[in-house]
Amino acid sequence: MKKFKNLFYLLSIILISNYSSAQKVGETVRLISHLKVKSFDNIIGENKDSVQYLEPYLLYNINKVDSTKIYLKALHFKNDSTKQVHYNDKIYTVARKEFNESHEEYKHDDKLSIGILTLPFKARPQGDFTFDTNFNLSTTLNWSLIRVYRAKLNVQIGSGIGNVNLNSSNASGISDDKAQTISSLNFFTGIMLEYHRVNAGMYVGVDHINNQSEYRWESNGNLWFGMGIGYDIFKISLGTKKNQ
Repeated sequence: MKKFKNLFYLLSIILISNYSSAQKVGETVRLISHLKVKSFDNIIGENKDSVQYLEPYLLYNINKVDSTKIYLKALHFKNDSTKQVHYNDKIYTVARKEFNESHEEYKHDDKLSIGILTLPFKARPQGDFTFDTNFNLSTTLNWSLIRVYRAKLNVQIGSGIGNVNLNSSNASGISDDKAQTISSLNFFTGIMLEYHRVNAGMYVGVDHINNQSEYRWESNGNLWFGMGIGYDIFKISLGTKKNQ
């Protein structure tokens, strides 16, 4: 019985692995190396200009899949006349085994995304230069500016909650024996580098606490500088890429 269970688990893992890596019709991929062409067909007309090897770093849609071959159609070229002749309205057939070693999944670069962020520390330059390392967690709205190799440079705005330690040295409304930790609300903006949904960036913002009239925290509403790490929860699509 135990051997049967182990065999069942092994087969399940193999099936899941094969399913997750299987190519799907309609999927967009990017080639990472040259790929030898077996044959090609015209969708429109009888243009005989073709290539012997598909170029890397271009985008292709999977048009058809069988046991040994993959049929690829390049995304439409609008401005490159040479590539228009070689790729537009053509379906190229390549060996499936070689294709598996020569491509990566393409994910559309959506401009907007929403994520979560934590700031390991905040530097407060007012008065005596101080650092905070208290708990904080924020929600961010990210706007993608440019791509740097496989990373993206984003601008972020966000807000969240955190903790602030108040004592007689930073809040005039608290006596020496009544130091306490209270909640704060923060607002910030910054620039962030994103790689595979993981974020790291530099930020500037302000914190506000409740009952400022009672505690009189010296850093309430003052600028702080910090570094943060975060993760994108989901993307906000502004359209599907149809050309390249």
